[in-house]
Amino acid sequence: MSNNNNRNKEKKEKKEKDISSTSTSTTTSKNDPNGERLGFDEPKSDLDAYRLENKHVHNVYNVISSHFDSTRYKAWPLVENYLNSITCGSIGVDVGCGNGKYLNVNKGNIYTIGSDICQSFSTICNEKGLEALSADGLYLPYQTDTFDYAISIAVIHHFSTFERRVEALKEIVRVLKPGGTFLVTAWAMSQKWKGKNYDSSDVMVPWLFQSKFKVEEEKKLKEKEEEEEISKSGTTYQQFHRYYHLFCDGEFESLFEKIQNVDILSNNLDHDNYYCIIKKK
Repeated sequence: MSNNNNRNKEKKEKKEKDISSTSTSTTTSKNDPNGERLGFDEPKSDLDAYRLENKHVHNVYNVISSHFDSTRYKAWPLVENYLNSITCGSIGVDVGCGNGKYLNVNKGNIYTIGSDICQSFSTICNEKGLEALSADGLYLPYQTDTFDYAISIAVIHHFSTFERRVEALKEIVRVLKPGGTFLVTAWAMSQKWKGKNYDSSDVMVPWLFQSKFKVEEEKKLKEKEEEEEISKSGTTYQQFHRYYHLFCDGEFESLFEKIQNVDILSNNLDHDNYYCIIKKK
């Protein structure tokens, strides 16, 4: 019995080591001096997916949030037009609100509440006087049939398996009132607007982190993840890698096919992003 326990323990430790080394290999590649996207295999289990997202989405954004906030301030016309079309007096939710740049759109006519899994983002929103909280997109802390509308902009592509993407969309539909609408967007695999195409739908996208935005979390993440420093135009950056699943044509349809009581109102491509607007029955 003791030998069996030892063997099981060794297998478990080997599995965890293999998962860790697979994930780390994409972030320490020496073939990425100019911040090119790196191909990455989709996780084989929900546990692997959680570890990947925690390392290459949640932890990274918690570190780069202040830098991100300084570069993301202009509303995307697609989203702005959608929010401006919402009926006066409506209350909605922005799931994965980031720095809150959409929470004030059409302010005075509608009211948008934000949520983000990264504590640093909800803090940034609160410091701006915006209502936002920290929440996992797979387990939103809202009652069913609560909101008149919802948005989730450039978030769904950070979920690393088909099943988790379905569950994330299903959770937003759950908190939407019948008759409510929901706008969701994701990066496209074919980026014709930028003149680029990518061979892999699962990639690591680098963020070049400037030292002036350094925070305590950056030091901890650097020690843990062994992220690399690179030089560009005479400036040294800390390079972090964010996980993305790049969408293909028809992918939103395949996701919403798994969700009951929704109708697709619009599904198209805008500036290298697929977007979909659905209505809850």
